[in-house]
Amino acid sequence: MDLERGKYASAHDLRRSFGYRWSRSGITIAELKELMRHSNIETTLTYYVGQNAANTASRLWQVLGNTLGNTPEADFQKHRENQYSPLESNQ
Repeated sequence: MDLERGKYASAHDLRRSFGYRWSRSGITIAELKELMRHSNIETTLTYYVGQNAANTASRLWQVLGNTLGNTPEADFQKHRENQYSPLESNQ
């Protein structure tokens, strides 16, 4: 707990941090599901895999942009502005 700023980490914050770090470590989705003890793979996909979709897309645009002679970051930003998050569509 940081008394000066009034910030603290709950057990749930620590769990999410744990899951997030493992999701970036290269383990499979099925392994992460078991590690996080989710009963449904959709929970794992929603909270840990889907959050990295923008980073993956950005990296793909960088690679493809370089091979196609495009300006990858500008193309990616234009593409993102025309899209919406899968989580937003459920609200």
